Amino acid sequence: MYNRMKAVRRFNVFCLLSSVALLACGEDNGGAAQAAGAGSSSVSATTSGASTSGTAGSGGAASSGADTGAGGMGGAGAGAGGAGAGGAGAGAGGAGDGGAGAGGAGGPALPPITDYSAEGPFATTVERNVGPNGAYTVFRPEPLGADGFLHAPIIFGPGIGQQVAVHTTMLTNFASHGFVVVGSPVLSGGPGDAGNLKKMEDGLNWILEQNDAPGKYQGKLYVDHAVSMGFSVGGTSAVQLGGHEAVATVVSIHGHRASADLHGTMLQTTGTRDTVGMPLQQDTYDMSEVPTFLATLTGAPHAYIESDGGGEERPAIVAWMRYWIYNDMGARDHFFGNDCVLCKAPWENPQRKNWE
Repeated sequence: MYNRMKAVRRFNVFCLLSSVALLACGEDNGGAAQAAGAGSSSVSATTSGASTSGTAGSGGAASSGADTGAGGMGGAGAGAGGAGAGGAGAGAGGAGDGGAGAGGAGGPALPPITDYSAEGPFATTVERNVGPNGAYTVFRPEPLGADGFLHAPIIFGPGIGQQVAVHTTMLTNFASHGFVVVGSPVLSGGPGDAGNLKKMEDGLNWILEQNDAPGKYQGKLYVDHAVSMGFSVGGTSAVQLGGHEAVATVVSIHGHRASADLHGTMLQTTGTRDTVGMPLQQDTYDMSEVPTFLATLTGAPHAYIESDGGGEERPAIVAWMRYWIYNDMGARDHFFGNDCVLCKAPWENPQRKNWE
């Protein structure tokens, strides 16, 4: 299945090479999609029982069962992600209305929103003790696949020694925007640890396999538009996992120095009070060879996203994912132009590269 997807993408790229072929393929010219095929593994899922409750809050210890949050569910049409022709834009660190194009063009679409700090259109549920060895936590929309919608997977790695439950509010919010978030078990190694990377890779491969396996996820996942995301050491591993063929974009939240053979886009967040992490994020940015935005939040320490459901960083991440995964053009002004949302207070010193 994934090889067929890769072949389709190669055909789309070929079509882009001539304007006549472009018209024949029916693609729009909004920018090149950042997509790749999905990997696989042979790990099976173990799913706990379900119970219903209100939307989960931040903090707290993990427990078995599923918690269902309130909220309306928005449907949208399904379809395969495509590639469009990239427009001219600003160079590294520059600004402008052109530049790198959104991914997911021609694929599933989300209902438009204006407030990226708010809950999304999907009701949510949390399932604990699932995935490889029953060690993962899933934050997802409920129900899945309404009106044929395809849900992009996110693999999320927490900070060192940290339970993913610390980030429940933020990850549940991501699920309300249509994403299926797989939270990894505790990452016990330091930055760049191979064990950290393996836990995140195992979780990503597991959720991708569910798209072909009988069960709730079958045929409902956007398997070639996955997001690799993490905080601190998890953010470091997220970059390292970014070369996975299913990963369309990377989000490194206060991560450490890392590099990989990326083929999508990357958002990095840091803060002016993250005195250890900020220079390491700068190193990662400097090494990146893909379209990358390094966003610096004024006054934010290293552990900033552990409180207030992710604070000001959460809506920036939501906008990034909706733009690059679901082609939400309403999110474009967060990152493009001299007056972009992340170009002004409470953000400072925006850095962009490979933005053409």
